[in-house]
Amino acid sequence: MKKMICGLFFYGSALALLAHCRVPVPHAPVKLVSAVQDKNFYVLSLMERSPAVTKALMEDHELEKLADAERDGIARCEAAKASNPDCTIDIALFNDAQIDLVSKQLAHLYETNPAVRALVAGPMHRSGFFELYAAGTDKALFVHAWIDAAHGIDQILNTYGKGAPPHLPKIDSASFEMNSPAGRQLLLNFYGTLAKQPDGIFFEPSLRLALLLLDANHRDEAGRFEPLESGENAAAIRRLVNIRWSDYRYTVILVPGRGPDQVGVNLAPEGQQRIALAAKNYKAGLAPILLVSGGFVHPAQTPFCEAIEMKKALIADFGIPADAILVDPYARHTTTNLRNATRLIYRYGIPFDSPALVTTDVEQSAYIESSIFSARSKNELGYVPYRRLTRISAVDLAFLPELDSLQADSSDPLDP
Repeated sequence: MKKMICGLFFYGSALALLAHCRVPVPHAPVKLVSAVQDKNFYVLSLMERSPAVTKALMEDHELEKLADAERDGIARCEAAKASNPDCTIDIALFNDAQIDLVSKQLAHLYETNPAVRALVAGPMHRSGFFELYAAGTDKALFVHAWIDAAHGIDQILNTYGKGAPPHLPKIDSASFEMNSPAGRQLLLNFYGTLAKQPDGIFFEPSLRLALLLLDANHRDEAGRFEPLESGENAAAIRRLVNIRWSDYRYTVILVPGRGPDQVGVNLAPEGQQRIALAAKNYKAGLAPILLVSGGFVHPAQTPFCEAIEMKKALIADFGIPADAILVDPYARHTTTNLRNATRLIYRYGIPFDSPALVTTDVEQSAYIESSIFSARSKNELGYVPYRRLTRISAVDLAFLPELDSLQADSSDPLDP
């Protein structure tokens, strides 16, 4: 159970107990309406779906001026489209002054509008997507969520619209060159689409353009297979309720994927080796569930998802029943293998204070145990996705999941 952390604050001679405790996040998946948008920009999705909050945002004088300026800029870009196809991207990018202005106005709206406060205290907290900010004030959480979303939109616009290198250029790059004739024409078509959109919330033109660019580059990885709970993971979830966890040493056996790097190959030999070792541990009764983790990673734009291919092989080659396999079809590197596994363990109500096992090869096992891995996790995620790590064998490590893993990461749009 997640701890509830509260603070006592003094105002003059009066003692006030403020309600910014770390409220436990429900052990249930977040219902996704539009998976790619919701995973990357849940705070913006919630604003759009609350009529009262939408009204407050559109009636705020400063935010209205910002929206008007963006609409005017898009109209100018549309009129001059032959001369500068990048024009609307430049308009859609949020600069530091704009991010600061919006932060100030959102803080004011939090203080003055009950619907905004209810949005933060209710669905934002319950989502767990803002877990790193949950111990602070709700106003600060709201502002931090906006800043993360703005930076995430900017990153997509720069990477998939202006050609800036992504975090992992080999696997996360654009599908085609935006400076090519086809790419320039695509941008011009987008600008025409945006120019015809009705007036809306200040962030919507930028958000729409970012999502259009992801879609055009076939970078919808974050939304594939959703909802997992009624698809790939449905059978295993039905089985979870009947598991007597005390009968097992570990809750799950996590198997990180390994891409083949060759076009047309669905599973690398290293991946085959990992699932063979994991199947052996499963048949030895170490855990009742296998959790395979890995997305559409190697080579770039591969049609094969590592987790799905591992699940197929576990069933076909090792006789593992489908209801004993959970899949995380999103992780793109080792840090997110552990992070995403932790998310599923928590969301599906698997005992969170009991150890899980990660079974892999000698090289990756040593890497996970190294200070390099923990430093990379802190740098890229803001935390280490486990609380304690124990060496079990040359290829097996036990770990306790870290709840901060619920935090969504809009800086990684393909697996936030």
